[in-house]
Amino acid sequence: MIRNKFKLFILFILFIFIISEIFGVELRVRNIARFKGVRDNQLNGFGLVVGLKGTGDTKTTIFTNQAITNMLKNYGLSDAANQIKVRNVAAVMVTANLPAFAKKGDKVDVVVSSMGDARSLEGGVLLQTNLKGIDDNIYVVAQGPVSTGPGDSAISSIVSLKNRATVGRVPGGGLVEREVPVTFVDDKNNMYLLLFIPDFTSAYRITDVINSQFWGEIASAVDAGTIKISVPFDFQNNYVEFAAAIEGLYVETEERSEKVVINERTGTVVMGMDVSIDSCAVSHGNFNVNINVTKQISQPNPFLPGASAMVYEDSNIKVEGGGNQMVVLPQGVNVQDLVNALNVLGASTKDIIAILQALRAANALHADIEIM
Repeated sequence: MIRNKFKLFILFILFIFIISEIFGVELRVRNIARFKGVRDNQLNGFGLVVGLKGTGDTKTTIFTNQAITNMLKNYGLSDAANQIKVRNVAAVMVTANLPAFAKKGDKVDVVVSSMGDARSLEGGVLLQTNLKGIDDNIYVVAQGPVSTGPGDSAISSIVSLKNRATVGRVPGGGLVEREVPVTFVDDKNNMYLLLFIPDFTSAYRITDVINSQFWGEIASAVDAGTIKISVPFDFQNNYVEFAAAIEGLYVETEERSEKVVINERTGTVVMGMDVSIDSCAVSHGNFNVNINVTKQISQPNPFLPGASAMVYEDSNIKVEGGGNQMVVLPQGVNVQDLVNALNVLGASTKDIIAILQALRAANALHADIEIM
């Protein structure tokens, strides 16, 4: 009898442990918040891509002719305006994000987008382009070969390639020429943590963990997304060490921050395995998506003391495409299963993006969508 009670007690402890593991996730502060002042800065500039195989801008794109004329004047060719044939040249806008603490000589990726009527930037080379910030200062100089992604044959079956080749990247093509000063401590020795997803419970828990770690009321939640931290006297000569200590603290959260990343040009959709969806119906073009989520109750073992019924969700997804094709997915599916079903029916990446965005707008998709 005593052995049976002991076994039931052990099972109960394991049950509680499993439940806490399912509903409670410990994450570092760095994964759910950032310090105020530590941020990227957007840059942009106007440039030319040369070396195209007859896929550049036509004569009707006047500003491309003007840009080429101005560039050639710098090389002493002032009478070249009437001799220009721009089919191998394309005018582009170049954009980049300058990360915090970037130093002179660091390299950043840049994105090149056609401004005229060029058919493709594939095989082109971006000429030296100045990228400016909102203050009109030059922070990055970009140059290099443009990459437009994999060849058409690699993904033509699942991706619409009509506009993909007019946008490309120059990996590591931007050189930092000017640094942006970063200030994450104010003149009163205060730091501010900004939560990626504002939440009162998370703000309270982070505040409690910080105060427990440093034995004092140094942190206070200003609102659901902001935590004010007074730097202790012992760290006022070493802000970096204190910031690292704060970022390294573990905080229990109910769920992870999920994200769906989509690259329309290459047809890539990347997401977490547990991105969930709720009941909804979506109609897009020739595709109809019906998602039905039902709640199920799992009754515990009657001999397990302290146990109670658990509620969990089952999902059924029906996806119908052109020609009355239909794919019915089993219970317990997630967003990855939905995307796979849409691919089977020949949906393009644009269709998938539109459907996922509609799900997110309806609050049926529990994840953030980021389009590259």
